Amino acid sequence: MHLPDTPSSCRKSHIPNYWCRAICDRNTVLGEDMGKRTSSRWALIIAGFVINLCLGTVYAWSVFRPPLHQPPSNLSVSESVLPFSTFLLLFGITFAFSGKMIGDIGPRRPALIGAVLLGVGYLLCYAIAIFPGSTLLITIVGFGLIAGTGCGFAYNPPIAVVGRWFPDRRGLALGLTVMGFGLSALITAPLVVAMISMIGLPNTFLVLGVVFLTLLSLLGLLLRFPPAEWTPPQAKASTSTKGWAAAVKDFTIREMVGTRTFYLAWLTFLVGAGAGLMVIGYAKLIATDITGLKGGLEWLATLAVSVLAVSNAVGRPFFGSVCDKIGPKRTLLTMQAIQLLCLAVLFPYSQSMAILYLAIVLFGATFGAYLAVMPALASYFFGTKNLGPNYGLYLSAYGVGGVILPMLMAAILGAKPTYGSYVQGFYATAGLVVIAIVLAVIMRPPRIEDSGKK
Repeated sequence: MHLPDTPSSCRKSHIPNYWCRAICDRNTVLGEDMGKRTSSRWALIIAGFVINLCLGTVYAWSVFRPPLHQPPSNLSVSESVLPFSTFLLLFGITFAFSGKMIGDIGPRRPALIGAVLLGVGYLLCYAIAIFPGSTLLITIVGFGLIAGTGCGFAYNPPIAVVGRWFPDRRGLALGLTVMGFGLSALITAPLVVAMISMIGLPNTFLVLGVVFLTLLSLLGLLLRFPPAEWTPPQAKASTSTKGWAAAVKDFTIREMVGTRTFYLAWLTFLVGAGAGLMVIGYAKLIATDITGLKGGLEWLATLAVSVLAVSNAVGRPFFGSVCDKIGPKRTLLTMQAIQLLCLAVLFPYSQSMAILYLAIVLFGATFGAYLAVMPALASYFFGTKNLGPNYGLYLSAYGVGGVILPMLMAAILGAKPTYGSYVQGFYATAGLVVIAIVLAVIMRPPRIEDSGKK
């Protein structure tokens, strides 16, 4: 039996008036509730942005290091980088575990686990005030192992949640969500410097631990997947045709790794993200050694690092929006072409400050773009239902690339970098980008039979 949903259809169906009012009131309430859910999905982007802003404090580790080099800690330069490296290693490893938990029990519990671990990790670092002779061990365990694990658990849930709430604007939404991670150092680094000067390093760890534990726990409670009956708002009609098609099914991890598409995209991610992390690690050195921004001009080299951070952050929603319009594969090829231009043409001729800054802006934007476009690509190719665990496996390419390409550049530069060795490093990285472009060109949406499910 078809139930009427408007007063006029009620009258035509001869249903009693009190039934009509009840039916219409129910539909009005449901419509209002659906509208609230649609509008509240944007609040999830804000929550995800703030979560990433907190997690991205790791990119400000360079401002934590100088006090560690001084009494009573007295760490060496090589020692003070170990907590940072440990943090990134645990972040990459635990991200996949977080993704599996999201697939099994939803996003809130992994987010809360991440909040507790990150907060506790920072709080434990306060112990350097009590045991200064054990500063290296305390920071490796507290910041590196515990906070790094917390970051891995907390980073994934906002991506998985926003990916499901925004099937209509997935690239833009994911880009805005992860933009907080890229912008974090610009905001948190000056705050940390000010706090250290006012209350000291141990108390700075203490305050950050309390703030992160509280704030991330509250924001984690907001994360939820849309209900089964929810549908996104209808997009405006467009005469343009998209260069991509959404996944025809939701692939599990086991099914995804059975496709050729996964390996092609994983290797592409490895090269693109690795090249970006290499430039991030060498940005100031490129500015001083090639462009010659030394002495009284060194502040311009530092500014180049800040410009890189801004372009890294802005590139995420920008290319995410582009991805929504032309599809992940075409967006990926565009990013790779820009990377190739920078490595083969701009960076080798960056003796000019204008060319240096142009290269920094373009390359920073494309690096940030990978962290918005790749989860969109994973969802378009393999569906949104298992985006958390699937992208968790994809992000391992980020960690592997962040080790291989910077090490390749270091091996080429040697102990005494020269202009010629820098150029060789740029060209070697450009060669890897060319290979990645070939992989992206032959990349195709997976066929269902490739997953082993016939």
